[in-house]
Amino acid sequence: MYSRRNSAATVLVVDDQEILRVLMCKTLERGGFDVLTASNGADALSLFRDADPPVDLLVTDYSMPGMTGLQLARECCSLNPELNVLYISGSWPGDALQTELALGRRRFLAKPFPQSDLLHNARAVLDTQPEPTPSRENLRIWA
Repeated sequence: MYSRRNSAATVLVVDDQEILRVLMCKTLERGGFDVLTASNGADALSLFRDADPPVDLLVTDYSMPGMTGLQLARECCSLNPELNVLYISGSWPGDALQTELALGRRRFLAKPFPQSDLLHNARAVLDTQPEPTPSRENLRIWA
């Protein structure tokens, strides 16, 4: 289970739809998370860079005007490769997301969703352990 010296995980919620953003924030706060919010990728990136303590989980709408959720996540992950990401969208974004989900520490949640699903997915992605990188000695070549 997630633990940062007995403190709550910090979540950055990014969605251009205010009502959904507010509902997600309230749900996550009730679930014990510390929450930061932004309505677009540029503001979110600024918050991410300045966050203290650092952001543990990025919850982002996949399709937003300007910077998409995928672009935002990639920018944030370049600053913190151990960042966990929960993408949300009203439709399946396609192959680019499938590739992203295969990286680990990532999940997808389709809109609309019940509050319990948001909490479950937030906790699950935070509890995800990264796949160990295989060492050269552990690789086998089959002939």
